Amino acid sequence: SAVEEQTATTQEMSRSVTEAAGGAGQIADNIGGVSSAADATTAALAQGQVAIDELASMAAGLRSTVSRFTY
Repeated sequence: SAVEEQTATTQEMSRSVTEAAGGAGQIADNIGGVSSAADATTAALAQGQVAIDELASMAAGLRSTVSRFTY
């Protein structure tokens, strides 16, 4: 009957909406993971920059010390 068909269609639509909502939740979780990874990468780059700055300072100090030696 038409009522049964309409009920079946409504149930199928409801199932599809539920699946879509679940998929949207997974996408949101994945975006959160990407954001966390980007934050970790930014922090690692900042630490790398600190190390580079320290090495540059040490190199300058060493250059200054070595320049005091004469042949």
